[in-house]
Amino acid sequence: MCWTFAFRLFYHPQVSESPKEEIPLIQLVCATAEEIGPFPGIELGLGSIEVAARLAAHLAHNRPEAVLIVGTAGSLPNGPSLGSVVAAKRIGFSPGVAAMGLGYVPKPPTHIFCDPTLILSLGLPEVDVLTVGAVTTDSVLVDRLGDSWQIEQMEAYGAALACQQAKVPFAAIYGIANKCGPDAHSQWLANVSAARESVYATLAPLKHQFKPTQA
Repeated sequence: MCWTFAFRLFYHPQVSESPKEEIPLIQLVCATAEEIGPFPGIELGLGSIEVAARLAAHLAHNRPEAVLIVGTAGSLPNGPSLGSVVAAKRIGFSPGVAAMGLGYVPKPPTHIFCDPTLILSLGLPEVDVLTVGAVTTDSVLVDRLGDSWQIEQMEAYGAALACQQAKVPFAAIYGIANKCGPDAHSQWLANVSAARESVYATLAPLKHQFKPTQA
């Protein structure tokens, strides 16, 4: 046998393939199951404290590449219009009584900034989100909170804090269902379904990036 032929017969050079761009898997989370609709995700409960505790416990044993919380929110003065969908840029926390001058916080929680790259492709307007313990219905308090913030929401800071401590990239998307003030609850009831549908439509382009729910 010709040695050249034998070399060609048994030598199969490996062809290097160009590396594929890795797309991060995002853990979708929410307060209630209705917030994420048809997408896989984790329900964490209502309120910032419960969300922080449950998400921290989850991240201690399951480390996703990123976390995205979704839900509905209320618009403060000069905030986004009803029915719009926005992304959080800066997240803060306020107990309310401090803003009214009825109490003080010895060491206010520091603001947390979201990862701007996670949902950049969606092109959503970015807003500053204030996390509160209850929906704000007092007009005076609404005006004071609106001096520095554009929307209020009840779970954002807890989720952001859990991710910050776990060093996991974090983002938040909200559908605006009401204006903060005396009519906040009735407006939310009237608009929540439409706001959620708008969020579902916004999330659709990312559906292949959502981490499957474990059985």
